Amino acid sequence: MNFMTSRRSVTIALTAAAWGLSAPAMAAAPAQPAHITVQHAKGTATVPLKPQRVVVYDLAALDAMQALQLPVAGVAKAQYPDYLAAYADAKYQAAGTLFIPDYEALSRIQPDLIVVAGRSAAQYEVLSKIAPTLDLSVNNQRLLDDMERNVTTLSSLWGKQAEGRQLMARVRGEVDSLKAVAAQAEPGLLVLAVNRNMSAQPPGARFGLLHDVLGIKPGIPADPSKPRGVPVKMEDIAKLDPAWIYVIDRNAGTGTQTDKDGKPVVPSKQLFDNAQIRATQAGQKGRVVFLDPKGWYLLGSAGPTAMLRNVGEIKGALQAGR
Repeated sequence: MNFMTSRRSVTIALTAAAWGLSAPAMAAAPAQPAHITVQHAKGTATVPLKPQRVVVYDLAALDAMQALQLPVAGVAKAQYPDYLAAYADAKYQAAGTLFIPDYEALSRIQPDLIVVAGRSAAQYEVLSKIAPTLDLSVNNQRLLDDMERNVTTLSSLWGKQAEGRQLMARVRGEVDSLKAVAAQAEPGLLVLAVNRNMSAQPPGARFGLLHDVLGIKPGIPADPSKPRGVPVKMEDIAKLDPAWIYVIDRNAGTGTQTDKDGKPVVPSKQLFDNAQIRATQAGQKGRVVFLDPKGWYLLGSAGPTAMLRNVGEIKGALQAGR
């Protein structure tokens, strides 16, 4: 036994004696759980290593956790994409919605980590008083960097850094592959359709990541005054005459079937099946692409699996429509 070890043993024994404890009893006291400091959208946070009762209020974060095979105890009620459908099973406790937590459910779960982002980010302050909380929100202008931060943070909690690096290397590789194809393609117009209401999504807009991150040349210029998109009608799209039209059907993503007046919503495929669209370059060449509504609208392409699927969908469309 070296001097440092001997001194530590004596210190423990003296401390134990002072409290009327035997050295074995003192040694048996439970150790404090290990913690780690990680990066998230709010800066840094100290959270427990290997948490087991994790509640997730964001689908993109849930996407990353599934890809890394991390434990989840509670989830938000949502319209899950097919590859996340298992989280609708009763073994995962429903803990609220993507916007509002269910505090009674949280009381039952007693989470040791809560994850918010995007729609649920506004609940960060109150939830952080219940349990250690991470905000994994992303900025679409730097989506891949923020996604990598999130994957790195989550993987480091469970010692899966190598898997996290491999996952992000795959994502970045596929995005670069799409960019190479997109560089040879004609410009495209991205339209978010909410029933009959439509907004074009140029660079810098809510879904402008199609251009900002994935490299699709934009059919209209950026408009910083309209961060949620530029309102358009069918005649506006016809006048622009885009070579490619990309459509996100918001109602298909959320599962909304009726409007505020109780009337059935119009599916985007039906809405865009008209003479004006068929007369555009995109319509004539079969280049109207209906993007995965859940991967785009609900997840914002911010989950690694959603990004890989969305990249594959667009790359396939571009290659087929040359």
